[in-house]
Amino acid sequence: MYIERLLTPLFNRLFRSKLGRCIILTGARQTGKTTFLKKEFGSFEYHSFDEILERETLVKRPSRWWLLRGKHFIFDEIQKTPDFFGTIKSMIDNGPADLRIILSGSAQIRLISKIRESLAGRSVTLELFPFTVSELARTKNHFLVSIFNEGAREDVLDVIKKRSMALPTEANVLAVMDAEERILNFGAMPPLYHLSDEEEKWIWLKEYCNTYLQRDLMDLARVNDLNNFLRLERIASLRTGGILNYSDLARDADISSATAKKYINHLEISYHVFLIPAFRIRVKERLIKSSKLYFTDLGIQRILSGIKHGVTGQQFENFVISEIVKLGRTLFKNAEFYYLRTKDGREVDLLIRTSKGYWAFEVKGSRKVTTKDARHLLGLESFLDGPLLGSFLVYHGDKITEIAPSVYAIPSWALWL
Repeated sequence: MYIERLLTPLFNRLFRSKLGRCIILTGARQTGKTTFLKKEFGSFEYHSFDEILERETLVKRPSRWWLLRGKHFIFDEIQKTPDFFGTIKSMIDNGPADLRIILSGSAQIRLISKIRESLAGRSVTLELFPFTVSELARTKNHFLVSIFNEGAREDVLDVIKKRSMALPTEANVLAVMDAEERILNFGAMPPLYHLSDEEEKWIWLKEYCNTYLQRDLMDLARVNDLNNFLRLERIASLRTGGILNYSDLARDADISSATAKKYINHLEISYHVFLIPAFRIRVKERLIKSSKLYFTDLGIQRILSGIKHGVTGQQFENFVISEIVKLGRTLFKNAEFYYLRTKDGREVDLLIRTSKGYWAFEVKGSRKVTTKDARHLLGLESFLDGPLLGSFLVYHGDKITEIAPSVYAIPSWALWL
């Protein structure tokens, strides 16, 4: 059964606009890029550069040959044929105004200089992530969408108040809770949702880490000895949600700080981790400056860390932050993500900056929260250069309450409802 992706409406809007003549779709391996394109654009002529013999044949064909076919095209695994980008440029420049070309490939596509040179100003890049709770539960207009749509504070708080009356027995609530539980347990890589056996899911995740992650590294860094990298990513998986310290990572992985930074950069480029930068606007001398590291997919983090059962506080935070960031990066290019931590101990896990102001999130993995848990969300305005539109304490419970003045405790499942 095909699961509709959140990217579909944006993709279709761009496809119909002048900006959509050439769209580049990238993301981690096995996130469903090919499935998405074949489903949503089945009328396009599809070609993959994955097989060597097919690749050699396709590359030899000039732009005129392609244009005479009078088709729209999908070129998959395009990162394997950088020389073909000149042909694509010629097709765009010389083809009809209604010509549409979709390029798909792994993360390495972001590093190919010929893309930057040939397609600068001629293409738009979109990202496809592992499934989100919203996609699995088929919810669309939840309160996070209101935030990213830059709704007024009153509109978003009105949505929250309505959600506070939702009953855990309602069908849509149960669907969201089920989707959340599935991602918390095994992550959200699409191939997992064709497997029903728990052991098969762990086997798939292990093989993914042993093959795709290593292949990405080989493609990106041309590293022959993977032992140092494997140690580094396992150590990083145990520090998800933590402030990134390259010296500590390097010491524990027995590599240099420069190598540790390079490996983290490759994990980020290949969409397996993402970094949340520190917020630095005012009172700079009081703020921590290093980024925080999170894994894009919790199943990958589990298999690397060896923590397969239960949900630690770090994993719950990783899940919530990852879901918010995936949603924001998929739908809303103008949202910016930060965390805030001062040298005297105040910490806010996530600040979302939009054109209208800031939204603050603190994440707790407990089933119950108290006013004390919300203390870091109070008085944030003095650190910000814009209005604070709302503050939320996200926890693993079941009730929405105003836990402190203008601070709402909200169960994680209610974020996606």
